[in-house]
Amino acid sequence: MIDLHTHMLPDWDDGAKDWEETLAMARAAKKDGIGKICLTPHLYRLTKHGDDLGLLEKRIAEFKSWGERFQIEFFRGTEVYINDQIVENIKKNNLTVNNSSYVFVEFPADGVTAGVRDLFYRIMLEGYIPIISHPERNIVFARRPQLLFDLVSMGALVQVTAKSILGEFGREPRQAARVFLKHNLVHLIASDAHDPKNRPPLLRRAVNRTMKIVGREKALAMVTIIPQAILDNQVIPEYHDPVNPEKMKWRFRF
Repeated sequence: MIDLHTHMLPDWDDGAKDWEETLAMARAAKKDGIGKICLTPHLYRLTKHGDDLGLLEKRIAEFKSWGERFQIEFFRGTEVYINDQIVENIKKNNLTVNNSSYVFVEFPADGVTAGVRDLFYRIMLEGYIPIISHPERNIVFARRPQLLFDLVSMGALVQVTAKSILGEFGREPRQAARVFLKHNLVHLIASDAHDPKNRPPLLRRAVNRTMKIVGREKALAMVTIIPQAILDNQVIPEYHDPVNPEKMKWRFRF
């Protein structure tokens, strides 16, 4: 399996505190059947070193060299907190996943940026494809899934967190994840791992749960075929067209 969203780089953000935690996370990932991991440290939020991109590149290069010991292949990425300068920052600093056209974009937990459609249009106009990080944990997307449908219809991708699917972030993120999955608004499952104990890099249980919602083929594709296409900078395969959840709004209660 491929885990495309993790915070395993030590002493950078609110993820792994040190190499000891990182080592424990790598062991857990390998045991769970994860063979490829993308490092997606926070940028423009929660960083400890002033978003020093030169330092970040050195840290990631060191990490990738070290990671070979665990027979896990590591890739470079970032999780970019949405801001007015996001297009310029992506272009200037190459903030994409593995030098591809894909880039993780994070929203605040309690809101969606005004003018987000225009902002995403600008991102795509420059040739980038935004991957929305864990929208099921965003209160606005969770309660107004029409907004997520609009962005997916534009061409954005969506990643949900494994622990959300399992209900380990609470009832509302779990329900939102199910709504998004049922309406073909999800392309990736990732761990968003931050530590070895409370938020480890594990995917298998969530994938098994997702099979019951979208079927075996699509659930497995979310941790194999689709993330591999992103790493290879290829067009992702389409399994079903997105469906507007508002058309079945009466079915859901938050």
